[in-house]
Formats: sequence, structure tokens, C-alpha cells
Amino acid sequence: MGKQTMKSNAVVCFFTGITLVLGVLPALLFPQTAAAEEASSATPGTQGATMARATALKADVVLKVVHVEKIRKQILEEVKGLGGFHVLVTDNRLDLKVPPENLSEAIKTMTVHGLVISKAIQRTDLTQEIAQLEGALRSKQEIFERLETLVNQSDLSSTLNIERTMGQLVSEIEQAKGRLRVETERAQWAVINLSFQYRARQEIVYVESPFAWLNNVELPRFIREF
Repeated sequence: MGKQTMKSNAVVCFFTGITLVLGVLPALLFPQTAAAEEASSATPGTQGATMARATALKADVVLKVVHVEKIRKQILEEVKGLGGFHVLVTDNRLDLKVPPENLSEAIKTMTVHGLVISKAIQRTDLTQEIAQLEGALRSKQEIFERLETLVNQSDLSSTLNIERTMGQLVSEIEQAKGRLRVETERAQWAVINLSFQYRARQEIVYVESPFAWLNNVELPRFIREF
């Protein structure tokens, strides 16, 4: 009788494990499909109520200036006052990030410092991409949790396979989190790529002339009146 009970329990555990694996397998093999089905399962009204539009803003501005160092410092201070910060600073380029609501004001502020050669603003809708990344991440996390329940119900060989799959899932989850952070940050900050065009002023170099009268001439005035 005891042997029959043990055999019966083993059969139940076997079929329970099979059932759990079959439930996890489709999502494990096709995580993007599972995430898409999860996202599409929400009603249109619910989706519209919970999902705000996420937009990435990028502006490219080319500005012709005279005193580039002075203007570069002024622009950095003005951007800081608008809640922004610099990402890259070179002699002829500034890469900046500002809150999206202050993008127009930031561009308006910096264009008063010189002649605008070109200006372009690009908008990219990230709403669907972020939703898909969030759905894929939830799907992978749910699969991981289901696999955890299988570990204690499986034999040694199956446990090793499950742990190997769980290790792979951990890597995929971290990658999905990283991509989600990148896309979310793109929507949180507007990017301004500002390039400067300028002509360096040539300095007048004074040299000693063999003609005494020429050494007494005010050279800048002489050149200006010539």
C-alpha cells in the first residue's frame, strides 16, 4: 500500500511539473509574442487612461558667433538656469540636455547670441516601444518566478537545466531593464546639439622697423585710415 502511495505521488509530481513547463514554455520561447498579447489584452479605454505619450525631442542648432568662449560660458549658465546640464563641451560644440518643457525657451535664449545658420527639431514617439519593453520585462520576470517553483519539484537533472535557464533569464532581464532606462531617459530629457561657427580675429604683431619714423606711427589707426 505504501509503495502504491509513493508511486501515485511521483506520478502526480511528474504531471504537475509537465503542466507547469507547458505553461511556461510558450512565453519562454516567444517572449515578444507574450508581451504583445499582454499589451493588447488591455481595453482601449484602459490603455489610453494609463499610458501617457512619451516623446524624444532632439534639436540641432548651428550658430555663427564672434566671441565663442564668452558665449559658450553664457549659454552653459543659461541652460543650467533652465534645469539643464551639459553632456559634451568642446571648442566648437555643446551637447546639452534640458527638460522637454524648456526646450523652446533654451533655443530662443541661445539664438540671441549670434546668427542662426540652421535649426532643426526632431520628435520621436517612444510610447509603443516603452510599452513593449515593459511588457517583455514583466513576461521574463513572471517566467523566472514560475521556474523558481519548479526547482523544488524536479529531479537533479531537471533542476540543473532549470537553473541554467534561470541564469539566462537573469541576463535578459538586466538587458531589458537597461534598454528601458535608456528609452525612458530619452523621453525625460530633450537634447540640444549646438555647433559654433566663428572666425578667429588676427592679432596685430608689432616689430621694430629700421625706419625710425615708422616706429612712431599708430599702426591700427594707419591701417584703418589707409
